[in-house]
Amino acid sequence: MKRTTCAMLTLLLFCGCFFQWRAPERVKEYTSLEEALKDPAAVTRVSLYNKGLTQPPEELSRLPNLERLNLRKNSIPALPASIGNLPNLTWLDLGEGQLSALPPEIGQLGKLSTLYLNDNSFAALPPEIGRLSSLTYLNLDRNKLTTLPPEIGRLAQLKWLRINGNQIEALPAEIGSLRALQRLYLRGNRLKELPPALKSLTALTDLSLTGNQLASLPSWIGELATLRRLDLESNGLTALPPEMAALTKLEWLRLERNNLSDGEKARIKKALPGCFIAF
Repeated sequence: MKRTTCAMLTLLLFCGCFFQWRAPERVKEYTSLEEALKDPAAVTRVSLYNKGLTQPPEELSRLPNLERLNLRKNSIPALPASIGNLPNLTWLDLGEGQLSALPPEIGQLGKLSTLYLNDNSFAALPPEIGRLSSLTYLNLDRNKLTTLPPEIGRLAQLKWLRINGNQIEALPAEIGSLRALQRLYLRGNRLKELPPALKSLTALTDLSLTGNQLASLPSWIGELATLRRLDLESNGLTALPPEMAALTKLEWLRLERNNLSDGEKARIKKALPGCFIAF
């Protein structure tokens, strides 16, 4: 009898008789402003991806609760000051456009956590970028940046910073203030050395430096105790500092296309026995 009762209960549970499970409702993403403006207070997401726009529509400011805005792949040369009139934005995609500058009003987006600026024509960022106090993800890939503003150090919540494919020759000392930073990608730049400030990034797990002009690494690299993945491909390295043996959490190390001798490769393997190393 007990077995029969248990079997019945199990069957009822799987049939959903006791617990009615529903998939969570999907948040509607509007791809037409005309449709969005029919009920503007209800709109939280708008995607105008590849719509042939030359400027953001002014009507966006009539959406008081807008949280996510996708303007990727539009030929927008400049953002209007009215971008600051979207105080509830948490996610903004301006990638693959024609932007070369940001208005100071970008700093008014205090809730913004994700910002895509990749594949544009930025040669510099405004100091107001440092006012984005909620930012956790910033993508600056494939622009024309030669440096970063010192205000970048004010982004205390930033966890992920992508600056691949730029012309960065030096990093500001203030980058060491990004204590929450976990991933830093600097592939394809012009770095000849790493600033000592980087050793303050005590949460860093990923550091990518492929395709720079590094001839050596500083001894303090061994102080990045949380580092798990380090990419040093295509530099001018002839040796690694012995202090790297202290990177006990390092799981993955890329060293292809450097100038390491066979003896140095053997020493590196011995110093990092638990790490996958690609020569």
